Amino acid sequence: MMIAPAVLAAPVSLSAIASNSRNAINARYEGLAGVNTGLGGSPIDVALNPANLSLTKGKKVEFGLGATFATVKFQDRFLDNDPNSNYENSKTRSTGGPAPYLALKLPVTETIDYGFAAYVYGGVNGAAEKIDRNTPDGQSVNQWSGLNLPGALGNGRRIKETSENQGVFIKAVNGLSWKIGNLSLGASLELNYARQSRSIKYYDASGSFEIPGQGVSYESRKNALAFGGILGFNYTFTDWFRFGYSYQAKTSFPFDGTYTVNQGNPNYYRSTPVSYQFNLPEKHSIGFAIGPENFKVGIDFVYSNYGSYLKNVHQHLGDSWYPSPQGKTANVTGHLNYRDQWAALIGLEHKISPEWTYRLGYSYNSPIVSPNGLNGAQGIVLTFNQVVAAGFSYATGPWSFDFGLSYFLPGKKVDGGRGTDWALTHAINGPNEKNFAGYSYSTQAINSIGINFGATRSFD
Repeated sequence: MMIAPAVLAAPVSLSAIASNSRNAINARYEGLAGVNTGLGGSPIDVALNPANLSLTKGKKVEFGLGATFATVKFQDRFLDNDPNSNYENSKTRSTGGPAPYLALKLPVTETIDYGFAAYVYGGVNGAAEKIDRNTPDGQSVNQWSGLNLPGALGNGRRIKETSENQGVFIKAVNGLSWKIGNLSLGASLELNYARQSRSIKYYDASGSFEIPGQGVSYESRKNALAFGGILGFNYTFTDWFRFGYSYQAKTSFPFDGTYTVNQGNPNYYRSTPVSYQFNLPEKHSIGFAIGPENFKVGIDFVYSNYGSYLKNVHQHLGDSWYPSPQGKTANVTGHLNYRDQWAALIGLEHKISPEWTYRLGYSYNSPIVSPNGLNGAQGIVLTFNQVVAAGFSYATGPWSFDFGLSYFLPGKKVDGGRGTDWALTHAINGPNEKNFAGYSYSTQAINSIGINFGATRSFD
């Protein structure tokens, strides 16, 4: 089984719960740290627990814009008997991205409600940019690249490497809820759109120019569509207590696309198709809403079985042109070793007047990344554990204007394992030789801020 480069990583984005999705879609739930399963009451519920559509009275539409800004720190070090092979990197990288959303809720009958939502579900923006390293085969730069660089640039083994992992995930959801006394049942059908691209580029030791004929890149097809679904229910025991449950089905993306190798060298440039199926896991959520209508406390518990789908990911190329530590291959495997994730959330929503409502929230989630799956080009949030949030709404006439803010507390520094894909492709100290004891690396999510502005319009 061949080893993929460290850039072969699962898509991730800024999320307190699933690490593949945003902490919250709309501004209201952003201020509650993502609490929604038992609470409900927004048109966006069609994409979370569709049974909760029955809790939103009349015709409503909501829309808004979320944005996330985050910082991650990558460090690595290589120590060898040959001091000319030693290097050390410490890179801090900041990134951000917008996430618009639109949702509407319409009553169909007295007991049936319809909902629709379209929104950016998540994204990928991982990179390790121009880090020092030795050549992938341990030879001199000139021997490895076939160039004739002068002096130490060509005779030494030092180069710079940039690994990038980019993408976007968008959803369109249609769903119904059916109210039977105190029980509401709901179901939604999702159409998912996604794109991914990954690349590795190599530069000379000064970082001034890209070395031709040594890069590799992957691009998924532009129309990767996948269906998904959500089932849910809620039951109102009393005016003060409601219970909810939702199930998010697995989503399987056909990320077939194209690999190119030896970019920048017309004599050796190659392009080949790739077969690649990527799965997002199931998610189970249970939630409780406690208290009167003007003072609700929501509590959610969430479980996602990442370990069932993202232990390894496989890509199958049409031709054996992919460079790996074992030679050129057509079978590329990324050993992600993701773990199942548990999360607990609590949020408070207090309506202090007909116009003003404030919200507070907190969530804790177990990290999905393990030392045996870490790599330097992974996304930002894989080491985040805790989120604190706050928000408010101002209502006037048929309008409600909402604001939510979430802050991810700094994550723990995670040290990468000795036998990971990243270590296998960076612990180089000579032709066909690796120094795993001399190479070490770590990643830490420093901080992240989520901001969300939204508005809801009632037509009754």
